[in-house]
Amino acid sequence: MKLTIYRKLMIGFSIVIFLMLIATAYVLVELHRVTGASRTALTVDVQAIDLEKEMHTILYEEERYADRYLMAQDMAYRSVFLEKNRLFVRYLDSLTGMLSDTRERKTLDLAGQIHDSLFTAVLGADLSSSAVNQRADAMDEVRNSLDQLISRRQHAVDASVQSIDRATERSLKVALFIAIGALLAAISAALIITRTITRPIGTLVAGTKEIAGGSFTRIRIPSRDEIADLAKAFNSMSESLDQVNRFRAEMMQNISHEIRMPLQSILSAHYLLTNRAENPVSEPQLKLLNGIRESVQKIANFSNQFLDLSKVEAGMMQYNLAPVDLATMVKPVVDDAAVLAAGKEIALSFVASAIPPVFIDPDRSTEIFGNLINNAVKYTDNGGKIDVWVGPCPFGVQVVVRDTGPGIAKEDLPKIFTKFYRTRTALTGGKRGTGIGLAFVKALVEGQGGRVYANSTVGEGSTFTVEFPAHPLQQKGVS
Repeated sequence: MKLTIYRKLMIGFSIVIFLMLIATAYVLVELHRVTGASRTALTVDVQAIDLEKEMHTILYEEERYADRYLMAQDMAYRSVFLEKNRLFVRYLDSLTGMLSDTRERKTLDLAGQIHDSLFTAVLGADLSSSAVNQRADAMDEVRNSLDQLISRRQHAVDASVQSIDRATERSLKVALFIAIGALLAAISAALIITRTITRPIGTLVAGTKEIAGGSFTRIRIPSRDEIADLAKAFNSMSESLDQVNRFRAEMMQNISHEIRMPLQSILSAHYLLTNRAENPVSEPQLKLLNGIRESVQKIANFSNQFLDLSKVEAGMMQYNLAPVDLATMVKPVVDDAAVLAAGKEIALSFVASAIPPVFIDPDRSTEIFGNLINNAVKYTDNGGKIDVWVGPCPFGVQVVVRDTGPGIAKEDLPKIFTKFYRTRTALTGGKRGTGIGLAFVKALVEGQGGRVYANSTVGEGSTFTVEFPAHPLQQKGVS
C-alpha cells in the first residue's frame, strides 16, 4: 500500500485521537464509580446517622414521659409515651431496612428487643426500685446500641470519603499518565510525519541548488508518497535539462568552430595584405586593416569566452588543479595590463603579502584576473588609480582589485555577475562590452571552489574580491 502524505497524517491523528478516547473513557468510568460511592455515602449513610440521632432524641423523650406517667399515673403522659414509642418503632423499622451489614442489623434487633421489654415494663407500672433500675439499664443499653450504630456509620462515611479521595487521586494520576502518553505520542507522530515530509523537501531544495549550479544529479527519495512522485518528475526534468544543456554546449562548440575558420581566413588575409602585398599599403588602408584585425580578435575572444561559459554551465569544464602561488601568478597579469594603463595615465600598483599556496587551475585563473584587471583599466578614466592586492583572508587567500572608476549603482550590484547584464553606468558611459566577462569570472571561480563578490560606490569606484581556500595540506599545518 502506498503510504501517501494524507495517509500519514490520518494515521498520526488517529493514534492521538484513540489515545485521547481511552483517557476520556477511563476518566468517565472512574468518575461514575466515584459518583456512586459518593451517592451511597451522602444518602444511605448520612440518612442512617440522622435517623439514629433522631431515635436517640425520641428515646430520651420516651423515657421522660414514661417516668412522668409512672409517677403521676396521668393518662395524658401515657398517651404521649405510647406515641413516642410508636414513632421509635417506626424509625427502627426504617433503619433496619437501610442497613445491609449483618452485625449492625443484629445490634439493631437486640436494641428493638430491649426496647420492647422496656415498653412492657412501663405499661406494667412497676414502681419498685429494682424495676426502676432495670428500666434505666435497658434505656442505657438501647442508647449504647444507637451510639455504636452512629459511630460505625460515621466510620463508614469516613471510609467512603477516603475511598473517594483515593479513587479520585488514582484516576487523576492515570488520566495524567494517559494524557502525557497521548501528548508524547502526538509529538512523536508530528515529528515523524514532519520529518518524512521535510527531509525529502530538503533533498529537493538541495537538488534544485545543484541544478542551478550546473550539476544535474539524480535525487533519491526513499519514501513512496507524493514527494517521491515529485522527485521522479524532478529527475525527469533534470535529465531533460542536462540533455538540453549538453546539446547547447555542443552546438556552441560547433558554432565557435565554424566562426573560427572564417576568422582565421580573415587574419591570414590581413597578414598578407599588410606584410606581403606587392604594392605597399597606404596609411589609411593600414588603419582599416588594423581595425579589421582588432574586430576579428574581439569576436574570437567573445567566442572563446562564450564557449567556455557554456561548458561551465553544462558541467563539462575540465580543471587542471595544482598548487599555485597566487602572487606569482597575478604579477605577470598586472604587468601586461600596465601597458594599457600607461596609455590612459592610470597608476597601477601591485602589493602582495605572504600567503599559502592554493589548489587551482593556473590557466583558468589567469583568465579570471585578466578579466578583472582589464575591466578595471577599461572603466577607469584617464589619470585614475587601480590597486591590486594579494594576501591572506579567513577563507584562505584573496585577490582584491580596486579602481577609481564610475562605480556601480546599488540596484545593479547584485546582477553584475549575470550573463549579458550591463550596468547603467556602463551603458550611459559609452563603454562597450559583451556582458559575459563577469559571468565567466564567477563561473570559473566557483568551479574551482572559490567565491567572488563586489563592493562599489557610485562616483568613487569599485572593488572586486576573489577568494580561494588554502591548499589542503596548508590547512592541516603541513608545508
